[in-house]
Amino acid sequence: MRRFFSVSKTARTMCRALCCLFAALLTAGLLVCIFIYPFERPLPYTIGLVTGTLLSILKVILLEKSIGNALDMEGGSAKNYVALQSVLRYLLTIAVLLCVVFFPGVFGLFGVIIGILSLQAAAYVTGYLMRGKEETLE
Repeated sequence: MRRFFSVSKTARTMCRALCCLFAALLTAGLLVCIFIYPFERPLPYTIGLVTGTLLSILKVILLEKSIGNALDMEGGSAKNYVALQSVLRYLLTIAVLLCVVFFPGVFGLFGVIIGILSLQAAAYVTGYLMRGKEETLE
């Protein structure tokens, strides 16, 4: 289990960025649910946002592990391995979205989608934070 969570500094920074984005998106979403759309229930949005953010963190960790394993392989097998891992991450995302479709009262679709898309925002934030550290090291 410990090996699963031993990831690079970039992946840890990305997971931290996802957690910070989660807090900001939760606050903004709850304010929207309460003041702008009072007929919407905030609990499904919150559960959906938690689910989407956890999926994004899991995808970061799985991507890190698949890249690490692919670096130890030969060219052709590494390419196939990375492609398979990419498909499996997409299938994981589809499975979560199917859970949202089949249990709409539990998961808020809007929250899940925001949580999943926060991965891209976290990647930009991580790139910005890591670039700043690289420039100070040079």
